[in-house]
Amino acid sequence: MSPGIFWFRRDLRLADNPALDRACASHEKLLLVYIDDDRKQPYDARRAWLARSLQSLAADIGERGGTLHVLAGNPDSLLPRLAAASGAEAVHVSAMQEPDADARDARLAAMLARDNVALRRAGGRLLTDPDLVRTRDDAPYRVFTPFFKAARPAWRHRSRVAPGRFRCLELPASLAGALSPIAAPQPGWDRGFWQAWTPGETGARRRLDTFTERLDAYPAERDVPAIDGTSRLSPHLHFGEISVGRALDAARAHGGNGADKFIAELGWREFAYYVLHHWPDSVEENHNRRFDGLAWRHDPAALDAWQRGRTGVPLVDAGMRQLWHEGWMHNRVRMVVASWLTKHMGHHWRDGAAWFMRTLVDADIANNALGWQWVAGTGVDAAPYFRIFNPVTQSRRFDPRGLYLRRWLPELALLDDVAIHAPWEAGHVPRGYPPRPMVDLAAGRAAALARLKSVSG
Repeated sequence: MSPGIFWFRRDLRLADNPALDRACASHEKLLLVYIDDDRKQPYDARRAWLARSLQSLAADIGERGGTLHVLAGNPDSLLPRLAAASGAEAVHVSAMQEPDADARDARLAAMLARDNVALRRAGGRLLTDPDLVRTRDDAPYRVFTPFFKAARPAWRHRSRVAPGRFRCLELPASLAGALSPIAAPQPGWDRGFWQAWTPGETGARRRLDTFTERLDAYPAERDVPAIDGTSRLSPHLHFGEISVGRALDAARAHGGNGADKFIAELGWREFAYYVLHHWPDSVEENHNRRFDGLAWRHDPAALDAWQRGRTGVPLVDAGMRQLWHEGWMHNRVRMVVASWLTKHMGHHWRDGAAWFMRTLVDADIANNALGWQWVAGTGVDAAPYFRIFNPVTQSRRFDPRGLYLRRWLPELALLDDVAIHAPWEAGHVPRGYPPRPMVDLAAGRAAALARLKSVSG
């Protein structure tokens, strides 16, 4: 059998990796590479995670006698050079299921074919083929529930074990100059992340096992930000350190209401990529184009206050500070901070989406765009434009004792369980904290309703 290349992307695992399984079966020796084509971009939270995830993957490969080569450059030029220098007859990859990446794969396939090298793609990132799930009118679904009902019956997963041993090609000497491992950020602003996370396939499996043990409590606890009630699998799924199929199998094996609710959340991830596939412009443009005429506010100082957790609204500020420290935010709180930015503050959802892409370790273009447009009311399956989260009501309902607020807002730690949710209502002016919300809750809601109603027609 001829030599081959396996190109890791966001499938940073050895088990349940269909593309890697096929590559190992097709070639006696493999050249294992990761190509870093984002090194000139700003260093964001995902990149900090990626550096550690690749270290974990390299160690797992090394234990099996192989070597992972992390290269820096453009895959369009590096892969043909790698194939030519190594004598590889095929490059194996996992499909990314993102429009730009899929277009690049098509371009690469054509380039490699000119040198008689095949680009072989396999699935593994999703459970759904977006082209096969259609309405009775042969159109894409725009609403989650009917999509979920149509897609779920076809979800299948075949478990694959990790390769027991790798036989690897040496990196051709002509490509040695492209070696460039991803360094940790300097200064180490990400140190708080690793108090909460363990990147890599082993960390992902442990996270799934821990979550499965308390899956029965998931429906009741998932909306409570002060406790560890969610799966926290999102960054592991984003980087492909664990397959969505393995998460699905674990839930199905456990069964019960908690499993059903979790599977529905996996369905939302599937739906996000489904929407991205059919409406790729939704990453930057309103899905509902009638909102194109909406007058969004542009206030850099206000946006900065939101980003730093200085809005004067405790639940919003706690969420933004959790984001700074952990590179993650509880999902209930994500909806609240997004509503505050787009509705009360009147900023474009793209402002929030861009910030989340920089600061979330689990940010990807599909889930990020779907979530922000859902809250803003501009997207497919969007919340009604008149749905505006009241951050104080949300705080009192889901964090009644103020445990989440006290963790992330030490300025408010001495307030009682009633006052901590809205200090200004009781006349409190905590030292070091804004005395009042930057936008009055009632006035901001009224202004948002008027603004949205003018274009909702």
